[in-house]
Amino acid sequence: MGTDATFHLERLRAELIGRSWAADVLGTAQQPVLRVRNPAEAEMHDEVVCQDSAFLWAWGGLIGPVTNLIDVTDRIMFVLREVAL
Repeated sequence: MGTDATFHLERLRAELIGRSWAADVLGTAQQPVLRVRNPAEAEMHDEVVCQDSAFLWAWGGLIGPVTNLIDVTDRIMFVLREVAL
């Protein structure tokens, strides 16, 4: 992973913050992770990593390629959305 992963996670972080979501890059330089939280629902949060030019959930599920930042952001926000009962 390393520096390229951090660069892409920082880009994703900026896009999420631009949409008023909470996001922080954590971890180490060798294994960075982006912690994302729905600002309206604190229980809705997860971590994202970057590997092989793709964003993945920390548990391994593919979110999308680093070249498609808008769709990746939309997907993260959809998955971590508020659910009305």
